[in-house]
Amino acid sequence: RGGGAAAGGGGGRDAAGVAATDADVAVAAAAGVGPTMVASVTPKTADGRHKFVHSGRTIYEWEQSLEEVNVYIAPPPGVTAKHIACTITPKHLTLGIKGNPPFINEDLGGLAVADESYWMMEDGELHINIQKARKAETWPSALAGHAALDPVSKTEVQKKMMLERFQEENPGFDFSGADFNGNVPDPRTFMEGVKYK
Repeated sequence: RGGGAAAGGGGGRDAAGVAATDADVAVAAAAGVGPTMVASVTPKTADGRHKFVHSGRTIYEWEQSLEEVNVYIAPPPGVTAKHIACTITPKHLTLGIKGNPPFINEDLGGLAVADESYWMMEDGELHINIQKARKAETWPSALAGHAALDPVSKTEVQKKMMLERFQEENPGFDFSGADFNGNVPDPRTFMEGVKYK
């Protein structure tokens, strides 16, 4: 587990909310992107993650389950956990390199349980684990204002979470091959909602 307060300071921000800082200190080397560029969420990677791409660069990848949102960032060469400043609050994420303006300083895509959320360096990636305050809520994006999931991706996420919920609520059954006909219900509100927050 890592932790620490994010470094203060100024720094320009572009249209995607990514700090415009020197590429040598930007966590995902996404400095200097212009305000006219459009960010997007690309189709899932082979491991099921959604990519947030801005100006042709992958800023981060993310995924969600019933209880958590995971964000993955490839740091620049030589950056280790001791260089990272990351603060997770119930509504906000601040991330950067200590002593520099934050690379990300954005509201979250939903409400988090800050005391149970954490970050760590894992297999060469910065992994941020954000615990959802409202179990089974579908976050449209990892960070507010960043490109939201398209309708097809949102349906896939809700299907995955519904199957997770069914498995949790019915541990004696195997839902791994289950499918839905028609619209996938909201995993948070379906049949009187989740049994616990």
